[in-house]
Amino acid sequence: MARKRKFQPIVIEVDEPTEVFQSHRHQISKAIVQSIDYGISYKKKKVDFAKVIVNGVMVITLSIDSREFTDLLDEQLDTLVEFEEYEICALLMKLKDKLNAKVTKKTRMVD
Repeated sequence: MARKRKFQPIVIEVDEPTEVFQSHRHQISKAIVQSIDYGISYKKKKVDFAKVIVNGVMVITLSIDSREFTDLLDEQLDTLVEFEEYEICALLMKLKDKLNAKVTKKTRMVD
């Protein structure tokens, strides 16, 4: 029996919560795509992709709901190209194709 892989959210330490998305954009974009890959593969409704530690005290968990997968993938492409993460870009496109195929299949079932 194949062993289920567990996705590990990234850990980001900052002094101010407002710093997270500006200073860790690259890491966050990669983590979002990888967590969506995990969510699709294991049919998860929600996936935690990051834990933010503020001042070494407060922990904020960032999660993605499965209904947001497509929109979030679209939003990550520019950042990943900017940082030349072409392998992750290829994965992103594969995931978009999977999600689009799933929507098309559901639409055909309704017709």
